[in-house]
Formats: sequence, C-alpha cells, structure tokens
Amino acid sequence: IEAGYSSIDHIDGFVEALVPGIERMTDQQAGLFGMFVGDKADESGIPKLMAALKEKNIWVVPTQSLAERWFAPTYNEDEFANDPESKYMNPKTVEQWIASKKNLRSNELYNEASMEKFIQLRRKLILECQKNGVGLLLGCDAPQVFNVPGFSTHHELAYLVGCGLTPYEALRTGTVNVAKYLKLTDSGIIRKGAIADLVLLQSNPLSDITNSQKIEGVFIRGNYLSKEEIAASLKKLEKR
Repeated sequence: IEAGYSSIDHIDGFVEALVPGIERMTDQQAGLFGMFVGDKADESGIPKLMAALKEKNIWVVPTQSLAERWFAPTYNEDEFANDPESKYMNPKTVEQWIASKKNLRSNELYNEASMEKFIQLRRKLILECQKNGVGLLLGCDAPQVFNVPGFSTHHELAYLVGCGLTPYEALRTGTVNVAKYLKLTDSGIIRKGAIADLVLLQSNPLSDITNSQKIEGVFIRGNYLSKEEIAASLKKLEKR
C-alpha cells in the first residue's frame, strides 16, 4: 500500500498484515498469501487496512476462485474432473494442477480447519472492500490450478456473491469498475457510440448470478457469435 500500487491482486499481503508477529515468520511458515496463518489474524485491524486502501485509491483483484478451488479443502481433483470445463485443458496441464493440489495438502503446515478460516477471512476482506468503497476488479488468474479461462470468470462472479456482494455489484467488477480503473469512457456502459462487446443471456443474472453462464450469444468487435458457434469452437478445443 505504501508503495502506491494502482492495484493489488490475490488480496496479497492483506492476511499477513493482520497477523501479530508476522515479521518473525518465514515465507514458508506464513504460506502463499498467508494461507497458513489466517487463523492467527487479528480482524480488528481490518478497518485500518480498508482506510489505507481507500486513501491511496488502490484497486483490488481478489482472484477468489483461485483460493476456493486450489487452497480450500472442500474442493478436490475429483470435483474438477466432473466439471464440464476440464475437458478443454491439456491433460498434462490437468495432471500438473492435480499434483499442485496434492502437494499443498501434503504440506505439514496444511490444516483443513485453519485453511477454512483463511478462506472465510478472505471472503470477509472482499466484502469489507465492497462496503468501504475500495474498488474491486474481476479476475481469476486463469489459467491456473483448477481455473479454466472463461469458465473461471463465471466461478469468480459466483464466489464474489458468496462473499456477500449482490449480483449487481459482482457484475460491476467486470464491467463498470474495469472501465473506471482504466479511465475509459466508452467501455463498461451500454449507450450509442460505446464499445459494443456484449453478452446476451437467457436469464437474468441479477436474480441469480449463475445465469451468467446461460449464454445465448456474444457481440464482440462488431461481430455476433451465437451459442451454436460458441459450442462449435469449444468442440474444437475438446478435440485438440
């Protein structure tokens, strides 16, 4: 925060900043993004953290899908194998992802109960960002462990809602907020003369965020792609 970054990804450093005595711990003891010390966090420091982010106008890209699918004990390789998007990834890549998950779980510092507290803390931090006017941006770090490009964006939206954001607020992280962060006036908005990259859905995502996955078609760079064309493109990926 003091360095004045315009954005921070992964909520990197947030958890560690809340842990008393973190300076006496090694990176290995703290774990990636503080995953091994989330249960030691002093949450009374959250308001100060939010105030600093707000003051410096630092935006946050949570990548919560990474935490919920790679780090969390509740998601495993068997679940990913049953996800429809798994078939679009190179089998060797999937093997690497499974190995990464198994290696994490085999770490002597990995504890399911404390890891769940870490995930819960991340959810709280994301919601506090929203409540305190800290700008959130949609991102999922794909391709990354169990995060397939495109599909992971829909997962991220659902996880943001799971953190306590409304579907409207979650959708803004990938539209209005991005345009605001990039200082674009012709994007992230629907009006004559604006960039017409749009997705046409079968059902209202404001009533159920998972409706973002019910895609009827996509307008991109002046072209319309029907759901049939999108399905055909995915079929080609599946055959590679």
